[in-house]
Amino acid sequence: MPREKKISRRAAAVAAALVVGGEDDETASVSSDQTDSTAQLTDDEGVSELEAYEQKVREAMDLALEKSVHTRTNALTSLTTAFQKRVLTPFLLDHHQTICDLVERSLRKGRGPEQVAAARLASLLVLSLSQVPEAEQVYKTLQPVLTVALTDPSGPLAGRQECAFTLALSAFLACHDLADVTSAMNTLHSVFGGSLPKGNGELPNHPPAVTALHTAALNGFCLLLCLLSPTSVYSMANKLLREMFDLLGCSDVDLRIQAGEAVALLYEAARSHNDDYYWNRGGELCSVLKDLATDSHKFRAKKDRKQQRASFRDVVRTVEEEEVPCETVSLGPQHQRQELLLDTWSLKLQYSSLCRALAQGLSIHFTFNIGVRDMFNLGPPPLQLDRNMAALARRNQKKPNHESPASKARQMARNKNRDNRAAAKTYDD
Repeated sequence: MPREKKISRRAAAVAAALVVGGEDDETASVSSDQTDSTAQLTDDEGVSELEAYEQKVREAMDLALEKSVHTRTNALTSLTTAFQKRVLTPFLLDHHQTICDLVERSLRKGRGPEQVAAARLASLLVLSLSQVPEAEQVYKTLQPVLTVALTDPSGPLAGRQECAFTLALSAFLACHDLADVTSAMNTLHSVFGGSLPKGNGELPNHPPAVTALHTAALNGFCLLLCLLSPTSVYSMANKLLREMFDLLGCSDVDLRIQAGEAVALLYEAARSHNDDYYWNRGGELCSVLKDLATDSHKFRAKKDRKQQRASFRDVVRTVEEEEVPCETVSLGPQHQRQELLLDTWSLKLQYSSLCRALAQGLSIHFTFNIGVRDMFNLGPPPLQLDRNMAALARRNQKKPNHESPASKARQMARNKNRDNRAAAKTYDD
């Protein structure tokens, strides 16, 4: 068998092992199939499941150095999945420099999928280390590489888009110097500035992939805007609102929605500094926002119109009535539930950014990642229960009855009368 096929099969086996063993004891369901699968990771007696899992991570790190692009990409993706499914902060304290080298190499020399996988791995690396000072070291190492990859006009658009998300999230989590935050914001602004009107006032017409890149850059810019003080945002609100007003007229629905949410975020922060803040073209802005909130043009897809109207209705309420959509999210395993209240645009943006990076590992990191919990003031993490105790806690927990009293009354009346109607049924001659 050729060496490349052997390496590919080995990479697939490592990825499968990481996926099987990735679920945390607190959230994994205790089934015989899963127990048998995880037992395969502990062939040697006396080796814990965590140690076996970390060994698989080391194997994926070795595969990320292979010559095959396909093998390297699969290995980087496997590492991302591994860091999503477990909070491996102690392990990464010893290996973060090695993973930084892997990411830097793939960002510099990789193209397309490999660059995307490397950027995603960088996000998870910073997220996993967000509670320790090493996160800032990782950011300072990768920031120049991410910036070059993002601003390279000849680079693959998918890789540049992922680098925009990663640069913003890494700066948000690990950057403690305002000058570095401002530098990252300027980089992101230079990217989405490509969708701003030209000198003649006309909006440029870009392909969808370019517009998706500009949307990612604007999203990252808004995320870093949350780090600035209300006074700083107030000083630049008029300029930024003028730019967002122009972007509301672009043809891409995602960029329009992101610009609308940026308007709401700017109003929210500016009003924190001055309760009476109102842009001098506020009337014209509200008119455009209302048109987008009631858009019924048939040339747009039905799904796009529905998504746009739902988003801009919330933006209109924020700008005109100073109301912020409030949302409650349940986090953590079933027997250790916590409620997270998202009652500002800033919190909503931070939560959605973490959702995108963590994907399937959202519950794990919100439960046990101290850095993530500190972001949302969730307090210290709960105690980790072993598999048997977690199963016992789930069995003893009563499931809430979500039926309303009216619904229960109707059901009881139906059950009571059903047999009577059947017994009383007669047939006339």
